[in-house]
Amino acid sequence: MNRLMRALYRSAPGALKRIVETAVTRSTRIPYAGVAHEPETFLQKTPRAKIVKKYLHKHLLLKWHGQTRLELASAATAKRLLWIYTGKRNFGDATMDMSGRALLKGHGVEIDLFTLPNLHTLFEEDDVFGNVFSDLGALEGRQYDAILMSEYNLPSIKLKSRHFKHLPYACLFQYFFGPDRNQTCFSHAAVNDVFALGHSPEEIVAMSKPYLTANAHTRESVLPFLPDGQFLVLAIGGLDANRTYRHWGALLELIDRSTHGDMPKHVVLVGSDNGLAMARELLEQRFSRLEVSSCVGQLTLLQSREVVSKAALFVGADGGLMHVAHSTPTPSVSLFSDREPPYLRLTGQCHSIGIQSTSGVDEIAPAEVMGAIGKQLSQPFRREFA
Repeated sequence: MNRLMRALYRSAPGALKRIVETAVTRSTRIPYAGVAHEPETFLQKTPRAKIVKKYLHKHLLLKWHGQTRLELASAATAKRLLWIYTGKRNFGDATMDMSGRALLKGHGVEIDLFTLPNLHTLFEEDDVFGNVFSDLGALEGRQYDAILMSEYNLPSIKLKSRHFKHLPYACLFQYFFGPDRNQTCFSHAAVNDVFALGHSPEEIVAMSKPYLTANAHTRESVLPFLPDGQFLVLAIGGLDANRTYRHWGALLELIDRSTHGDMPKHVVLVGSDNGLAMARELLEQRFSRLEVSSCVGQLTLLQSREVVSKAALFVGADGGLMHVAHSTPTPSVSLFSDREPPYLRLTGQCHSIGIQSTSGVDEIAPAEVMGAIGKQLSQPFRREFA
């Protein structure tokens, strides 16, 4: 395939070359100023033939099902929308990819969400989506002006073509795939464009932030887990060894010995079941002044978010819980492996200090994390946002 594409590209007339360039550009270049991404890195390791093949597969599938003629230049006039998100299954990517919906609050548009079953709980308490569905049967009889697709992936195209065949639609990320990018900023820029909101590129970069909400019941449910006074939250555990930090014990010892005037005397541990063994180890440690309590394995993701929202500072490695934490006003220290550039994961509104390792996050020294904690606790915004 690669050899054939190269031969065609060399011998074909200008029209074919333009098709190839269009496919590559639309697949790898974000058309919004200020949205950080790395197309060159992706193009260095990905054959153009593969990019073109994927682009044409999606484009021709839309055309074959008569969908391209239904695409809207703008969704600004739609009053009832169904947003389809069938992209990445993990909580972190979904939180970032969907964050731009925050710009639609107060704009008078009614939006329901159809998403993957495992993401249902992440958005079910949302204050932008009127309803959240993960079962097609629940959509029967509902009327919408248009469909909003997050991206042209095959599940979304098939869903649109089979079940909402005659409805007009708009798409946020279009054919883009592959290059690493700042998903939060991309989401805000795309929503701003598709809904003709009129924010400048500088404004979009300045306001971009992961977005999640929880209802009053969830907020009240975590009150028994909150210490009296100021506290830090550490997110422990992890599935990916490259993004799992294991020096929490040494960090707690540094916190215990700290003479920083604003250092809290209580740490709350959060995380899923994969952090239970680490939590037990940390709870067995003895400290002279520091108190440690654990919510690991006891809370939903939105409950963990509410605990973070009440903390003076969040510390955690790159992962779903970190991105959920960044949807709160609480400042943070974020740990990244060599594979995750912080500028593509954070925005200014995250109020985070990103520390990147030269390999896995476990190579980051506890003293370096401690230095970032002290710096964050000394920032003026800490008292405003904590």
